Amino acid sequence: MTTTTDPRAVGARVEMLVQMGRPERALDEVDEALATVPDDPRLLLAAAWVRLHLQRSADALPLLEQVVAAQPAADGALYLLSVARQNTGDVPGARDAARRALELDPDDARYHLQLADALLSGRVRGADRRLARERIASALELAPEAPDRLAQAARLWSRLGDDDRARALVRQGLAVAPEHEDLLYLDAALALDASRSAQGYSGVLAMNPEHAEAGYLLHLSVWQQVLRLVEMPVLLVGAVALVVAFAMSDAHVGSVPVWGVVVLLWTGVTALRVLPVLLQVPRGLLRRTLHRTPFRGGTVVAIAVGWAGVLAGLALLYVVRDAVAVRWFLVGLGVVLALTTVTSAVLHAAMFTQARELGYLPPGTAGAARIAALRASLRGAVVRRAVVLGIVAVVVGSIGPGAVAREDARPVAALAAVAYVLPLVVGTWAAWRVAARQRAVSDERPPVSTAAAVRAGLGGAVLVLATILLLLAEAAALAALPVAPDEHDADGRYVQEERAPRDPGSAVQECTGRPAARLACLQENNRVRQEELQERMGELDVPTIDVPTFDVPDLPDLSDLQAPGSTGQQTP
Repeated sequence: MTTTTDPRAVGARVEMLVQMGRPERALDEVDEALATVPDDPRLLLAAAWVRLHLQRSADALPLLEQVVAAQPAADGALYLLSVARQNTGDVPGARDAARRALELDPDDARYHLQLADALLSGRVRGADRRLARERIASALELAPEAPDRLAQAARLWSRLGDDDRARALVRQGLAVAPEHEDLLYLDAALALDASRSAQGYSGVLAMNPEHAEAGYLLHLSVWQQVLRLVEMPVLLVGAVALVVAFAMSDAHVGSVPVWGVVVLLWTGVTALRVLPVLLQVPRGLLRRTLHRTPFRGGTVVAIAVGWAGVLAGLALLYVVRDAVAVRWFLVGLGVVLALTTVTSAVLHAAMFTQARELGYLPPGTAGAARIAALRASLRGAVVRRAVVLGIVAVVVGSIGPGAVAREDARPVAALAAVAYVLPLVVGTWAAWRVAARQRAVSDERPPVSTAAAVRAGLGGAVLVLATILLLLAEAAALAALPVAPDEHDADGRYVQEERAPRDPGSAVQECTGRPAARLACLQENNRVRQEELQERMGELDVPTIDVPTFDVPDLPDLSDLQAPGSTGQQTP
């Protein structure tokens, strides 16, 4: 600990300690100096600045208000007060403090950018966005080459939805300061490629292991790829089940390997999307992510079970043709999907648990905002997946039983549908639990309105109902797996039926494709057949038959004829 109480010396040492990555030590020293000189505005300002750096805005707020009350013209204190108020949710107060600071010193680019930041917080109107753009432009005119100002302006342009302009500012700043930590972080955050983002976050953490934003986003990036490795087998096995349901018959078995090509391509695309990202992640971080789960060292094995199901599905499409073997393969795929559902649900919950344990979801406004964003993302994903599965279910259900080759493959497809949605619901429960724990230990507990409480209650009821329905669907699908022999066992071995040979000299085509295209093709074939028939009829030599003419003698009039024994008199 330092023994000096000189405000300038303490302020310089505090700034040095923060730059060295030791903000807690800086806080101890400035608090020790404040205990000796409690009303010094420079020490109060330094103590508030360190607390803001540690994301303790609620603790910094009273210190800054004390400074502003004593020195209303302290533009630096007003600037920090605006930041603290914005972080604690007081957007109108943040805008007011930023305007006052800007009025006191209109030549400081920081104040222009802080006002723009406050204008883009809370309820943002069109006029606020226009004024924010003006403040950003003014700040860049005042400090066109300052890396810190360029970084802050890039953040604001990104919030305005112009990522291209934000990337241009980041490149401009890196040309001036290639090792600037915040610019490197923004370069990673704004990258269009996920692997480049992961590489950028890793580089920032190598420079500063305490960088909270980079660590949090890299954590999410790693988990996104891990969960993708778990979820993709669900989709692939579900697709295999649908192919078996509609194509595993003598009439259509020839098209089954074609669908296998689709599954293979899908698998390759997944590998190309996931592996480049994971290769950019430090090995230690990846091992920590995979081992700090309820599965411990078995996480990789649990993930591999799903991909073993994909391989079994490919074997089913390419190799297996015996009807009994197909049934047992379907049972095996159903078991794999059930295990994958458990794996995916556990890992979705583990993502939130790890984030809280690593300090990425701290108590306070920042942690609450992150949890709220994650919960909103999960809710949106659940709704989107439910809509997609609903459309697929309607289409599949509308197909008559005569078009289904194997009904016993439908339970496997149902298990895939449940495995696609249920883990996200479990993740939503985990996020709710983490949010409740965070609120319990947080000193900042904003009041909850009646409308918000009603919305939360309705959301909880919907979540409970969705969980129950999905669990019942999972149980019903498992019970419907074709473990016992069924009518398809009598199919024997599936072989491709030979098509009737076509006349090689005919112009009649085979009609395939969509219904409208097939109808037009059939009409054209009928026309061609009629023309071919007319041509053949014209080529035939039909013999002519000459019918002789007969001379028929004139017959007497019937009135002149008399029956034998008649007297020739008519009866009156």
